[in-house]
Amino acid sequence: METRQHVRFIPIEDCGLRVREVAEGQTESRRVEGRPIIFGVRSVNLTPWSESRVVYEVLEPGCISRELLQRSDVLLNINHSTRVTDIMGRCRNGKGTLDLELRDSYVEMGCDLPKTNCADDTLELIKRGDISGMSFAFFDDWQDSENGVSYERTNEMVDGKEVWIRHVKKIIDVRDVAIVTNPAYDQTSVATREVGEDIMESINRMLENDTEGDKVREVEDIAQKEAKNKEIEDIKGREMEAQRRRSRFHRMKTNSIINS
Repeated sequence: METRQHVRFIPIEDCGLRVREVAEGQTESRRVEGRPIIFGVRSVNLTPWSESRVVYEVLEPGCISRELLQRSDVLLNINHSTRVTDIMGRCRNGKGTLDLELRDSYVEMGCDLPKTNCADDTLELIKRGDISGMSFAFFDDWQDSENGVSYERTNEMVDGKEVWIRHVKKIIDVRDVAIVTNPAYDQTSVATREVGEDIMESINRMLENDTEGDKVREVEDIAQKEAKNKEIEDIKGREMEAQRRRSRFHRMKTNSIINS
């Protein structure tokens, strides 16, 4: 199965990134909480460079299961970095320093950050409100258009562009959840552009298949109409032949009566 990692950014107003309040008897809280994955809401435009389409993504409820989270190896990091200094926590096979809980409409995370320089800086910046974004990286089953990923063309238009929805119905791996410093900038990265081009190619293939399907259906409709017309002509022919036979029988019977 060919796969490519996707990165999605959660709207700041939805992710709820925060440092938990100090508990009674504590002098400092190092616990960070938030919602790095949210279901049923539109993402930012995944193809901002396209002149013809706006593509939003929606993570459908059920695309992530508890079983998936239990068997995944998920990092909490800064800006999806895998550098040791940028790692804040980890959940491997449902256990570790990172807690992930599946809710009806989102995945909630909680982590007591380590006593490292990066974690100290991150805590301070979250408290000040300088960092408030979250994101997550995942792989989806994009080749399965029925159960994995599907595309929907809506009736909407944005700046003269068609609006499409990419429905993610099955995620096969969650790689990390991240505290991000500048989501808007990351959306313009080369990797994001490559994924966006893959999305556009998938839509084009779907449209081509639909066109081919329309052609096949058109040929089938014509064949069915021709078969129907032939059936009607055959019925008419049989009726005319039956009428001719009745006429001949009637003439023969009339002549027989006259001759007798």
